[in-house]
Amino acid sequence: MIEGIVFDLDGTLYRGDEPVPGAADFVAAAREKGVRCLFVTNRSSRAPEEVADQLNGLSIPCEPGDVLTSAQAAAEWLGGKSVFMIGGDGLKTALLERGVRLTELAPDAVVVGYDEELTYEKLARACLLIAAGARFIGTNPDRAIRTERGLLPGAGSILAALETATRVKPTIVGKPEPRIMTQALARFGLPADRALAVGDNLDTDIPAGARAGMRTALVLTGVSTRADLAAAAVRPDIVAEDYAELARLVWGGGCDQ
Repeated sequence: MIEGIVFDLDGTLYRGDEPVPGAADFVAAAREKGVRCLFVTNRSSRAPEEVADQLNGLSIPCEPGDVLTSAQAAAEWLGGKSVFMIGGDGLKTALLERGVRLTELAPDAVVVGYDEELTYEKLARACLLIAAGARFIGTNPDRAIRTERGLLPGAGSILAALETATRVKPTIVGKPEPRIMTQALARFGLPADRALAVGDNLDTDIPAGARAGMRTALVLTGVSTRADLAAAAVRPDIVAEDYAELARLVWGGGCDQ
């Protein structure tokens, strides 16, 4: 029985500034059935309030507490440790709210997210700290982000530069790793077999949900296509062309609802 659904955002609920058809109705139907909804994003630069505002504007009622970002997941996972941070205001706020101390001197960890103000000096400092023994943490491995200008370097590109320089592989908190989904389950207070992960990406959303023990649903509204399924390392439990089909498969008994 499904009691909680974790939704990806871009490509799943919206595409750029446009809502995915049927997404708002599906979320509304889930809530009417008493199913809790959480909106999870790999973007570390956005605050939960920004995400909630965007979803509300797309007729998907959302409070900041319904959002889990990779910045929040990293902050939760790090607890009260000290860190050197490469990232934006969303990551900084999340870390400070969880009592993480920001420092450039002998931190426990170097935490890296998307940073529009990246400099060589930040990279140099991170390299030296990692070489000195600080743990190397990445909010997410997304190599590029979509913008109105086209694809631009994402957090994964910054991580790749540091990994090349230090020869240390980062620990990833966001998708496709399960850590962010495990935190989503903790927010629900549900075992993994009572939750469903819904996303559009076979490389991130589906593996993250599956590795956390959740059932997964791929909606063909964004990145991945039906043709991509043959080469997928992790196959979803449900494949739906759109939200009308997903509703039939989930509420019609496909997930024992």
